Amino acid sequence: MGYPFNHHAAGTTGPLVVEIIGPAGAGKSTLFTALSQRRGDIRPAPYPSRLRQLPYRLGNTWALLPTFLRYYWHSRWFTRREIRSMVYLRAWLHALEKPTPNPGIVTIFDHGPIYRLAYLRALGPEITSSEVYQKWWRTLLDRWSRVLDVIVWLDAPNPILLERIRARDSWHMVKDRSQEEAYAFLDHYRCFLEQTIAQAMNGRQVLLRFDTSQQEVAQMADTILHTFDALGQPCGMTMDLGQAGGPLRGTDSTYRF
Repeated sequence: MGYPFNHHAAGTTGPLVVEIIGPAGAGKSTLFTALSQRRGDIRPAPYPSRLRQLPYRLGNTWALLPTFLRYYWHSRWFTRREIRSMVYLRAWLHALEKPTPNPGIVTIFDHGPIYRLAYLRALGPEITSSEVYQKWWRTLLDRWSRVLDVIVWLDAPNPILLERIRARDSWHMVKDRSQEEAYAFLDHYRCFLEQTIAQAMNGRQVLLRFDTSQQEVAQMADTILHTFDALGQPCGMTMDLGQAGGPLRGTDSTYRF
């Protein structure tokens, strides 16, 4: 890119921040690989070192532990995975809100902020229903809604997702469960993901939705890269996704393929 991104409706310039989301088996990692192989300006979001995680880990504990000990001591505390997610949510924001010498970079999250906020909401401990946690969660969602520029939402019918999950070598919590249990989990997660995205959308993001049982990876990558180029046009130029491939249907910067 010869110019920084204009951040769609916001009219500001800087790196483009993108999250690829969707249930397990939707094809997120495959799509990211396809995108990064085509463009040299695409980077995965870096994970903070353990040392950089420490202030956020301590801050989260300081903010929530008193409420836990007073009202939720009979229930479980956050798991290690949930604690990492809470740390990443704050550490990533701190890094992205700093000025960058290269505003033409595209930073892509896989298992990024929307995923982690939805995961905590759907599967977190009982303390996530408390007002102190809800305030923490809403504050982070609001800050991320001002940072994210493009959300790429991948999905597929449950039978296809479960088939893909069971064909992979990696572990997943529904891999060995019954079909009924697996479908219920996927529907539950999808519901919380949709709620979180709806709250995050504030008019400045572009949301691209793909059914990966109907779209080839190459076709999706073409559409997404076309979107990046459109967002990178100088301010005042019109973004037109009509040539991206396939009919578009949507409102409020939401496009379904």
